[in-house]
Amino acid sequence: MILLEKSPHDGLLAGYRWRKGDRLLRIGQSEIEDIIDFYYLGENERELQIVIRDAEGNDTVYPMEASKLGELAEAFAPMEFKTCSCRCVFCFIDQNPPGLRPSIYVKDEDYRLSFLYGNYITLTSLGSKGLRRVIEQHLSPLYVSVHATDIDVRTRLLGIRRRIDVLAILRELTAHGIEVHAQIVLCPGWNDGEILTRSLDDLGALYPGVASIAVVPVGLTDHREGLPRLRRVERKDAIEAIERVDRWAERFKSEHGTRLVYLSDEFYLRAGRPLPPIEFYEDLPQEDNGIGQGRALIEEVREALPDLKRASTRPRRATLLTGTLAAALFEDELRPLLDEIDWLELRIEAVENRLYGKGITVAGLLPGRDFQDAIRQLPPDSGRVLLPERPINHEGLFLDDLSLSELIRSAKRAVSVGRGGMVETLYQLADDTFPPEVH
Repeated sequence: MILLEKSPHDGLLAGYRWRKGDRLLRIGQSEIEDIIDFYYLGENERELQIVIRDAEGNDTVYPMEASKLGELAEAFAPMEFKTCSCRCVFCFIDQNPPGLRPSIYVKDEDYRLSFLYGNYITLTSLGSKGLRRVIEQHLSPLYVSVHATDIDVRTRLLGIRRRIDVLAILRELTAHGIEVHAQIVLCPGWNDGEILTRSLDDLGALYPGVASIAVVPVGLTDHREGLPRLRRVERKDAIEAIERVDRWAERFKSEHGTRLVYLSDEFYLRAGRPLPPIEFYEDLPQEDNGIGQGRALIEEVREALPDLKRASTRPRRATLLTGTLAAALFEDELRPLLDEIDWLELRIEAVENRLYGKGITVAGLLPGRDFQDAIRQLPPDSGRVLLPERPINHEGLFLDDLSLSELIRSAKRAVSVGRGGMVETLYQLADDTFPPEVH
């Protein structure tokens, strides 16, 4: 059943008057579990019989045009998601310090969120019922945290007792046309070397069902008390991973016409190697996973450079605050492009993550107070301060619960969020047309 959080638009369900506690029970004779069922059951009909159960348990049938599905869905409460029972040795949630907002500590393991939003899942709680539903409703693509195809290694990595053959599940899914994007969090000494080789071999054999494989480095915070011993990916680990993955990518390219497996940008930066060209990443299937993101940003600026040069006749000065990983990349590869823009004086400042520790280098995990302190230390002539968009949620909060509006008030200088990407941010800087940040 789906909880109705508010009343649907007037007249959508003739004669219906919403009351708190009302739930959508069925479409015709088919019970509804969630919004996916709702659309799946209604997509091939012209007129629907919507059954709503009120707080007293009374069921009432209301006719509705199928074309109005989206309007009714606007009245639904957010979907409750299934949580994860794994104790992965590298789980970032377990490495959070105390005192953050409650949602930071929630682990999701919901195949529906994987289908809807690209969240990675381990498939450990899918079960036969979930498997049948994924296949029947063709919930594709799914994003799967594989980590290792060796059952014993994966069992230890996930911190579970039950031995689950992830390959068997993937074979079943891909045999029924479900597209899978796989992820391997590389933990030195656990799933690298020959274990990584076996995982790539096994996953590559499932192409094209397995449409891409991401390899990302384990992220370790300063808050691992009582957790298994792990070490970060060092330069030698990054070099070894690049060379091993490249060999497999070339083999896949020869066999399938695609590289199939890609390393996150962090491997190249830690190895001291330049990012591959944009063509290397093909259609960027794992860009949201930090793979090809840096190169895509640089190429976006390069392509827009002729227009950016003409975007302003007045000099503009600004300071971009970002994580240590992005700052290094920007200085090495973006700076030469920015220096061609005569009206622009853009300073790039790395913000060290004091909440999680120096090992966490991505901008998206920077807390508001680290940005706040970095702003206080800037010299008076720093110009407008630009913040990345990723660390701020839809409520205008950083992960440490500091609000963007509070940060702006405390800054006592012009602060804006770079929304819409680097190029859009530079255009807004040129025109001084940043939207007001009100939260």
